[in-house]
Amino acid sequence: MDADFSTSVGSVVTVTRYHLAFRSNLQNMIRIATLSSLLLLAFSSANAQSDCGTGRYTDPLYFDSVSVLSGVVYGANNGVNGQPQTLLLDVYQPVGDTFQDRPVVIVAFGGSFIAGTRQDVAELCQAFAHRGYVAIAPDYRIGFFFPTEATTTRAVVRCMHDLKACVRFLRKSVAEDGDPYGIDTDRIIVGGVSAGAIGALHCTYLDQSSEIPPILFGDTATTGGVEGLSGSQGYSSDVLACYSLSGAIGDTTWIQAGDQPLCSIHEVGDGVVPYGTMEVSVVGIPTGLMASGSADIHPRFDHLGIPNCFLSYPGTGHVGYLTSDPVTSLEFVAEFCANMVCGPAPSCGTLYAAVPELGNDLFSAYPNPTSGLVTLNLSEATDISILAADGRCVKRLRLNAGQSTIDVQELPDGLYILRPEGDRTASLRIVKSTN
Repeated sequence: MDADFSTSVGSVVTVTRYHLAFRSNLQNMIRIATLSSLLLLAFSSANAQSDCGTGRYTDPLYFDSVSVLSGVVYGANNGVNGQPQTLLLDVYQPVGDTFQDRPVVIVAFGGSFIAGTRQDVAELCQAFAHRGYVAIAPDYRIGFFFPTEATTTRAVVRCMHDLKACVRFLRKSVAEDGDPYGIDTDRIIVGGVSAGAIGALHCTYLDQSSEIPPILFGDTATTGGVEGLSGSQGYSSDVLACYSLSGAIGDTTWIQAGDQPLCSIHEVGDGVVPYGTMEVSVVGIPTGLMASGSADIHPRFDHLGIPNCFLSYPGTGHVGYLTSDPVTSLEFVAEFCANMVCGPAPSCGTLYAAVPELGNDLFSAYPNPTSGLVTLNLSEATDISILAADGRCVKRLRLNAGQSTIDVQELPDGLYILRPEGDRTASLRIVKSTN
């Protein structure tokens, strides 16, 4: 077109009698081209939002089936043992989806940075893909290490570096490889489960060289600083938002005004990843490393005015809600992600999960409601937690099999939940009332 335009301009110069007519035609052509460009831009803008407002991203069966592309190479780095390791990911896509600019949800698996595989999060990835996302399950470098402050910090940073490389790879796939997964690189959300959530939080919020933990200062030259050396260098690792299923962060001050919104779920008595701020243990071994869980992360967001959502569950489980209350917990994250990719900005704040009363043959209680004394019949010796309606554990008791009486007179009137410790899913509501 440039050559044709040059020729036309040349004609204007040499054929002067057609000058005025050509100028008029040229002006009309420019007006038409400008109008066409504006219409195309408006159409493109409208088309870019055509995926929103249809139930997509929230409806758990918006698409009937999901395809999986396994074993895509996205990077490489030295593993825990110092040997080269190829990093792979799996891509979950809704079958029959014709939309091209699809948001991405990255799902990192758990396992204390020692164990786990990307196949562990297959169900979560399928749940996101059924809703219309492209879900990505990446490897990150895991392997046995003796837990200390330094070795545990390095394990977190390895995961962080690999997740950043995964984000960069997705951008590279659009820029250089023809966009094989049909994604919108402006709408990438990263998250994970347990250790994977810890890695996702650091991937998102540890983004300045000044934030590198002092214990790693000697490693930065060989490990690549904040970004790492796991692949696709030169592309951005920024994400739209983060979600954390029972994760923690090394320092809440890494979260700064203007940072990405966050969605978290966590149990109050989590004994694996701290709910608040405390020393971290790996496979039961104290590390001397302090970290802050969801209960201390979200006040930081509130203080800075960053949109955030936090769902707190009662109990002492670790990611137990994915088993005991999978619909509510997954819908909570899915709604957050839908708001992030389509708007409006999430504004749910901190919520406390209601625990359903499940049928059980472990124990029964009477009278209910009670003014103070409750008699329990237990089929076996059990540790019982009494949880307030907001998820706080207000009392713990060790009770023997048979009949036992507990005294709740000192507790304020209200709804309480009796829950056995451990992995049991049984629970029982009681109402304390002095009226």
